[in-house]
Amino acid sequence: MKTYREFLNEEGRSRGEAMEHAIVTAVNGKEATQPGIPKGAGTKVAKATRLSGKAEVLGASQLEVSDIWSQYWPGGKVPASTKTPKTDIMVGRKKISLKTGDAAQLMSGGVNESTATFYAAVDRMGIDPDTEGGIFKKIEDAVLSLAPASVAAGDLKGEIQKGKDKAVMRANAAHKILQKDLNSLFQSNPQFGFEFIYEAMTGEVKFGGNLGTCTHFLTCEFDGDNAHLIPVTNEQYVRKILKRTKVSVRFKTTSQKTGGKKTGAYKYWSVVGLVTNKLLEEIESAGDLLTEGILSNIIQKVKDFAMRTWNKVKEWVSKSWQNLLDFLGFEPVVSFQNNISFQP
Repeated sequence: MKTYREFLNEEGRSRGEAMEHAIVTAVNGKEATQPGIPKGAGTKVAKATRLSGKAEVLGASQLEVSDIWSQYWPGGKVPASTKTPKTDIMVGRKKISLKTGDAAQLMSGGVNESTATFYAAVDRMGIDPDTEGGIFKKIEDAVLSLAPASVAAGDLKGEIQKGKDKAVMRANAAHKILQKDLNSLFQSNPQFGFEFIYEAMTGEVKFGGNLGTCTHFLTCEFDGDNAHLIPVTNEQYVRKILKRTKVSVRFKTTSQKTGGKKTGAYKYWSVVGLVTNKLLEEIESAGDLLTEGILSNIIQKVKDFAMRTWNKVKEWVSKSWQNLLDFLGFEPVVSFQNNISFQP
């Protein structure tokens, strides 16, 4: 037996689909009676918004999403349940997303969907993490600080371990600061919320401009009143919706692994392992010949190694925000009100 909530949800969906058919048949010349929709509601909407031309329902069709979008699902396999187009009905060349009634859903709200929308928004913003947040410089400083300023010639083994422990502590502290800086960078940039909502409403990146990407928003009541046809280029309307969704983003850490082995993608903690292990390797290879001059030479070698390592990392990290966050081991967590009114 269905729960009351499930029953309401099904009724809401079926009524929304009925409204699509009422509008389309009205535009095509003769409105067909639809269950749960007052007679003439579709005609009201068509007249109020001056819709004309050949109309058809796209509805719950499943369209292919773009390769850019697919990368955020394991193996690039996007579930059929998230392939529902943003476009509900087509009238002439207009691809229309219909939002009817007091409240409607913004997007599916799944983790992968939110992540994909996050990166689409960031790419549209064109934020440079180095010039706007100084992120690259802070990572570079953290990597270079792994090389100790000096190593005492006395209890060498103890000093080396102490130095390694301190380096890891500095790396951990720097990592937490980077996380805080990224949170601040996005909280202080109102454009992120706008771009996130824009993508969630239009599917511009998700469907790559195919039939699934809408060009207009249509809002109305189920009786056909209060109908508005709004082009997606209406920034004022999108910002009004943004206020209702209350979008915010924070970054959480994924599992952290230390160690010096290189993988296909660079990781912050693997770089920490590479540099600290380099120090141990240089000390061990010197054997008993650890004079003050040799120790200074070893420290310089480690610093040079750290810089070469960072330069390789930076080349890869700077290619995309996804590479940067993967390197740092951060995941974006986007919060928003999903069921809202879309009336202007």
